[in-house]
Amino acid sequence: MRFVLVTTQAIREFFTNRRNYEFTNRRIYEGQKRTFVLSYFRNFVISRVHPSRLMVIGKNSQIVYNVHAVTLPKQEHRPMTTLRELRQRVHHNLLILKEREARYAGSPPLDLLNQIQDHQTALELINQALNQPNPDLEALKEALRPLLVAANIEQLDLDNLKPELPLQPYEPETVLIPAGPFWMGQDAGPDIPPEETPRHQLDLPAYRIGKYPVTHRQYAVFIQQNPAQKVPQRAGWFLREPPSDLLDHPVVGVNWADAVAYCRWLSEQTGRYYRLPTEAEWEKAAAWTGSEARLYPWGNRFEPGRCNSREAGLNRTTPVGAYSPQGDSPAGCADMAGNVQEWVSTLWGSDLQKSDYPYPYRPDDGREALTPPHLYRVYRVYRGGSFRDDRFRVRCSARGRADPDARSRWRGFRVVREER
Repeated sequence: MRFVLVTTQAIREFFTNRRNYEFTNRRIYEGQKRTFVLSYFRNFVISRVHPSRLMVIGKNSQIVYNVHAVTLPKQEHRPMTTLRELRQRVHHNLLILKEREARYAGSPPLDLLNQIQDHQTALELINQALNQPNPDLEALKEALRPLLVAANIEQLDLDNLKPELPLQPYEPETVLIPAGPFWMGQDAGPDIPPEETPRHQLDLPAYRIGKYPVTHRQYAVFIQQNPAQKVPQRAGWFLREPPSDLLDHPVVGVNWADAVAYCRWLSEQTGRYYRLPTEAEWEKAAAWTGSEARLYPWGNRFEPGRCNSREAGLNRTTPVGAYSPQGDSPAGCADMAGNVQEWVSTLWGSDLQKSDYPYPYRPDDGREALTPPHLYRVYRVYRGGSFRDDRFRVRCSARGRADPDARSRWRGFRVVREER
């Protein structure tokens, strides 16, 4: 393996000359086909391991960074398209205006009072439209424009306003998880991995989560509409067709970026906002009864007939819901123990043995970042265990981690739909 001393200019040339990637002062570099996460340094030794991989070697010959040019779907602004999203934006701005009003101690300026009144009128009009089966959107737009002139809502948003589509056949079925606190993790003990401790309380807003993992049948619609999207690997697909005998099994052979891309596509198609669950959202949906957190979705004792874990001896996936209702969570979610491991959005960190983001879980400490904060090989969390995991690994609080680029025949995902 040949090593040379290079500078940031060499990295610039490496990507610019070979793949036409734009080199800027940001950590994210978007090219024609992919997005890469990079950082840069003064001097280091670099080895070209693969056309899209670089290995950074320190002067003491130790690997400093394995520059795992992480493939990510492009993150583009999706314009506001539905009445529900418009209502959320108007309501948010109304709260800001009311906060400003409170600062004036009872004597707010007239123009501020007028803006508040306009926002309240706009909310009434939007709510009326939401209660109609076929609202007249053109008339609504004309009524809203003068009301929202000071609402920081761009003209483009109103021009792209569309009625919310009814649920589509390819959309995953979801269940509502009510807002409120729950207990996450475990108390420290001799058999409890340290990454699951301490047990702590966390408050989450309401959301909807997939009743089942995404299936081959549902994922196939995404593949058929996106010719550039790579098909699942080692999952029985032939060319771009899913395995006909596994259509209702969880889709596997997808990496973390594939799952994120599917959620974005689903959001664009339906006007509803889909994404991967955070691990906190996943655990609440799997374990929380409303008053206590269970060890398994069905209770605190392992029972082999309630899930597709290693104890079942199948060594393969089963159709989603095959263990329903006896294996369902209190919220009504199926397959949250066994069948397939499930990608979540949460970062684990660069050390496979010790998380960079320990408990207590904090959604604002960087663990939910779409792009990792540095160039180390960064792992993502998965939850739920699979048909190859034993009873210990399919507990609701068990935290797994994997290379986000990895595609395996025992890992899939489910979606979250935000309540907006």
